[in-house]
Amino acid sequence: MKKLFKIFVGLLVLTLAITACAPAVVEEPVAVEEAVVEEAVVEVPTEAPLTVALVPAGRVGMEGFMFLAGEGYKKAAAEFGFDEMILESEVPEEWERNVRTAAQDGYGLIVGVGGTMTDAIANVAPEFPDIHFALVDSNPGGDNTVGLISQEQEGSFLAGALAALMTTDTTLENMNEAKVIGFVGGMDVPSVNRFISGYKQGAAYISPGVEVVVSYVGSFRDPAKAKELALSMIQNQDVDIVMTVCGSSGDVGVFEAVEETGAYGIGADVNWDATVPGHILTSVLKYTDNAVYDVIARAFAGDFESGEIRYGVASGVMDITDMATMGDKISKDVRDRIASIKDKIYSGEISVNRPE
Repeated sequence: MKKLFKIFVGLLVLTLAITACAPAVVEEPVAVEEAVVEEAVVEVPTEAPLTVALVPAGRVGMEGFMFLAGEGYKKAAAEFGFDEMILESEVPEEWERNVRTAAQDGYGLIVGVGGTMTDAIANVAPEFPDIHFALVDSNPGGDNTVGLISQEQEGSFLAGALAALMTTDTTLENMNEAKVIGFVGGMDVPSVNRFISGYKQGAAYISPGVEVVVSYVGSFRDPAKAKELALSMIQNQDVDIVMTVCGSSGDVGVFEAVEETGAYGIGADVNWDATVPGHILTSVLKYTDNAVYDVIARAFAGDFESGEIRYGVASGVMDITDMATMGDKISKDVRDRIASIKDKIYSGEISVNRPE
């Protein structure tokens, strides 16, 4: 028994000795995966981009100031990056409806074209106080509306002065000695009356004795009536020069009368000089594209203000053509006189009264 005990003790001692001599077991470190903390994305609300609609009292595809207004609008759309929306009108009943549609669709700026739309914008604008409205040719009034008022009287002052200088030049075929010139207007509205006023003032500046015969068609879309009125002036009232502001279709009627009688005409809004070559003295240019572009640029810059913005000769909106189509039928002396008058209007030396 003692012998077995000694053997057991010996084995135990041997085991402990072997264990003591064995290398220590080093535990591998446990890899701890770092927690990925995602940064919170905070969305900062941005102001919605400005949207702009054009609502003309007609079609922008026709020649005239509406066409130019459309060109100014399209230029602004390309430059400022907004989608085009043009709501054209065929009949007056559509004017207010189209303005209201644009407002209900949430356009930030609505630009109307044509003074005949004054009531349409004046009726709709108060219902949408957060929307801005602009109108070419008239001021609708209101805290959120602005009128883009071309100073037509400045451009037509030049035309009236030219007509007064030319009406007694009997070296030109069909020009008589009478100091009588004519004006055919589409409607009795402020923009047309500004043209008439400047035409009269320009003629009087040259010769106070010049008579200006005025007739209204009652529409901007009645070339037959416009032609009839022009023919009556030429054939019955000693008129040898007729200025027309009858809308693009109405102007054509006046130019037909000029062509048939051999009299002389003056166009408006765009360059009509080549319509009846040698018989259109000049055209009073009204760059509504510049005015429309300007008000849109102001809105994008945050500079929209209610009231009126006036655009005249000095702002580059009103001018006349270079009369190149007439050639030497208009003498250098006459051209120089008109250029001098234009410079004086530009500088403010000549102040053309604006009818209210």
